[in-house]
Amino acid sequence: MKFAARAALLCVLGMVPVGAAPPTPLSALLGHMRSVNDGLYDARVVSTSPRVLDGEATTLKTEVQGLRFLLQQCTGAICLGTYFDGERLFSVNINRTALPRSPAPEAFLRALRILGTLQFLSPDFVADGGSIYDGGYATFNSRRCRKIFVSDKIATPMIVYVDPQTWLVAGAQDVNGNAIYAMRDYRKVGRYELPFEIDRNGNALETYTTRTIADGSLEAPSGISAMVGPAPAGMALEPQSTTPLGTCTIGGVSARCLIDSGNSAMSMSLELAEQLGLQPVGMLHVAGLGNYATEVVRTGPLQMGNVRFGDLNYIVLSDIHRYGYDIVVGADVLASMPVTIDYNRHAIFFGGVTQADLAGTTIPLEFQNFVPVVNVTLGKSPTSLAIDTGDQSNINLAYDYYQHHSDLFKATKMANVSGVGGSSVEYIGEIASVRIGTLTAQNQQIGTTKTLKGTADGHLGAGFLSQYRIVLDYAHERMRLYPMKPL
Repeated sequence: MKFAARAALLCVLGMVPVGAAPPTPLSALLGHMRSVNDGLYDARVVSTSPRVLDGEATTLKTEVQGLRFLLQQCTGAICLGTYFDGERLFSVNINRTALPRSPAPEAFLRALRILGTLQFLSPDFVADGGSIYDGGYATFNSRRCRKIFVSDKIATPMIVYVDPQTWLVAGAQDVNGNAIYAMRDYRKVGRYELPFEIDRNGNALETYTTRTIADGSLEAPSGISAMVGPAPAGMALEPQSTTPLGTCTIGGVSARCLIDSGNSAMSMSLELAEQLGLQPVGMLHVAGLGNYATEVVRTGPLQMGNVRFGDLNYIVLSDIHRYGYDIVVGADVLASMPVTIDYNRHAIFFGGVTQADLAGTTIPLEFQNFVPVVNVTLGKSPTSLAIDTGDQSNINLAYDYYQHHSDLFKATKMANVSGVGGSSVEYIGEIASVRIGTLTAQNQQIGTTKTLKGTADGHLGAGFLSQYRIVLDYAHERMRLYPMKPL
């Protein structure tokens, strides 16, 4: 159906070239639209709209400029959201760390941004690969409108309906007819006319409370930055620990830190938060083997080896102190620079990837909720697993996935396990081979945890990863593996 719709569109476009559709040339139509909203494609528009989050009324804030937008939902001083750079969509966490939500460009989202900011009115739109074609007249929401076809080299083609009485966009739909948008309640905002109500397929999508034109440029979320000192070269890890666990300092207080790639943000124990006398700056829900609502605090500086981070937001966890650590170092630090975990030397190193590091086996990373995910082959089965340095297991499958792939291994024993939010039972067996990139590991322990929903199809834990020296390079969406060699 999509191919047929696209072919039909091409036929229409071939019959109605730019500037040839009577009675009003396309150039005149676009000129009328520019007389109302010229320059909107460059303006920074800040909007707010009401939202309900976990049963509580909150406010959604959206900043748009050109094809880019930043959407934030805040509770107190804590904000979570998404960022679109014009091609790809990113998740943004409580420390403004942004990691991609999808590996490919978002063609439909880009089309909506072209529509919402009237990018097709920009003098550079066609020169940059965009296209605009005249579709004559059509009826939209019982109104006779001008119809134009808009697309570019990435975006999904859209049909745009323009009210010839006001020269404002009355609505739009994608060429396959999957989504129909209606724009209503236009109001004057600065020198522009902007809609305050947007419907999608007959249902309210946005009802803005405020819309303003802001000065300056929209800044992309930059995450956190570190000051790197000359020594010590890295942070020592405890040799007896399967997971990368070492000693750091925060606010001048010594604490044990877990380097956990399975954690979406920075966290600290309730006991440490109380010791530091910290006050909450917001609330969040956390999930692991269970879930609960908790507070967020802000403090610093954090010193790990030769790197020092300033004040950061930390999620307070009430159930990690009993495991022997008080800080969980998650996506914020790991995304700020390349991080090398050297299990052979029992140390972690920040930044400074060498030429030798480029010779390792490179594994592409994708991200799901700030957690890196890789493709592996378990036996003969392709599987997606989260890289989780905070999980002691070798391979820990999500229980739902294992139920549909129970032929992967036969459980020969069980163990009680616990983690953030609760406890459960893990069923454990062995799998003959695990292939990741060009590397194959034989006879690996594998299990499934009964209440684990997890990220992807399960976790590739520290028990497996400790067979290698690993370099996590979030910025380039890759990991490098080096098989362990005796010192």
